Amino acid sequence: MKVAQLVRRFAATSSFVFAAAIVAAHASDSQAAEQAPDGSVLYSQTHVDASDSPNGTALYRASASGGMNAKLAPLTLGTLDLGARWSPHGRAIVFERVTTADWFTESQIYRMDRNGGNVRQITLGKSRHQLPVWGPTGWIAYIEGGVDTNQCLATVRSNGERQHVLFCSGITDAVFQAPQWSLDGRQLFVEFHYYGTEGVNPPVYSDFYKVDVATGKATRVSHLNIGDVAHLAISPDGAHGVYAWDATSAMEVVDFATGKSVGSEFGTLYGTSPTWSRDGRYVAFTQNVSVPGSTYGTFGAVFAMRADGSHVRQLTTHPVAFDYYYPVQWSEDDTQILLNRTRYIIQGANAGQYMSVHVLDLATQAISTVASNGTADEGAWWEP
Repeated sequence: MKVAQLVRRFAATSSFVFAAAIVAAHASDSQAAEQAPDGSVLYSQTHVDASDSPNGTALYRASASGGMNAKLAPLTLGTLDLGARWSPHGRAIVFERVTTADWFTESQIYRMDRNGGNVRQITLGKSRHQLPVWGPTGWIAYIEGGVDTNQCLATVRSNGERQHVLFCSGITDAVFQAPQWSLDGRQLFVEFHYYGTEGVNPPVYSDFYKVDVATGKATRVSHLNIGDVAHLAISPDGAHGVYAWDATSAMEVVDFATGKSVGSEFGTLYGTSPTWSRDGRYVAFTQNVSVPGSTYGTFGAVFAMRADGSHVRQLTTHPVAFDYYYPVQWSEDDTQILLNRTRYIIQGANAGQYMSVHVLDLATQAISTVASNGTADEGAWWEP
């Protein structure tokens, strides 16, 4: 079905119109209305102990279209493999490995090939080496330091050479997010938050920097009082950001060039898990909505908005009580979105919390299953 036909077909509702507009902006005229997801997705299954704390993970690779998976790293109690991401060409995987015994003191970054072989440690030193992100030029960026203390931005070559610190905030309790590479690989975007010193209940500040990879020169782009700890989703070009607190709070959209923002934690733009489209024009996020016929159950629906926070539209309009879908990553052509799903069964023999991985097709609202048990992280979806 041609894109023009797609737009006409779904013009009956504003949600479909908006979704079809996104598809039309990115799809060629020869693309089908509903495409099978392409490529491979990394996901993990987590084992918890009697106190419900994670004490082991198993890492898998699945076909994005579902039905095929391969175990890359087996479950080993006492060891966690975290934040697995693809290399740019999909031939290797980078991740953090930490033992529960050393959680507060040391972890290392490893790489493996796409089939789970040739596992190799690529960082050294007695500290946490966290949140690795593979860049477009063979460098891997990560956060080095303690748990919520003395953290710095660092890089290492994918073969383990030239490990070095690029930038430290100078603030002892500053907590860094995962770094983000600029599209050309010359800069790293990094955000960290920390508590102020004023008053009985000091506010939380968020600083956003752009760091030159070659020189380590760091330029502060933004300094904001965000009140409470929040996550910042940064646009691919580093020009905009979306702060999100939790599912019961609103979001704040920031234009870093002008310093102007729309919304706040206590505003009306409710949502969590904001995720930018590849072209930086849209943001997908989750907002809890009521379910007709349910007295107290809600549905975690996927929404999208434009980069400036306008034109908010619900993309998934078939609510099921106690089902929550969270955007993780857009497809390369911005016509599909990788999702983590959390499902709660409230009563009965199977009562509990269940995690799974899915793909949302924007043209049809179809949600396909990648893995029936597990969760995926940003950077987990590679497409050829």
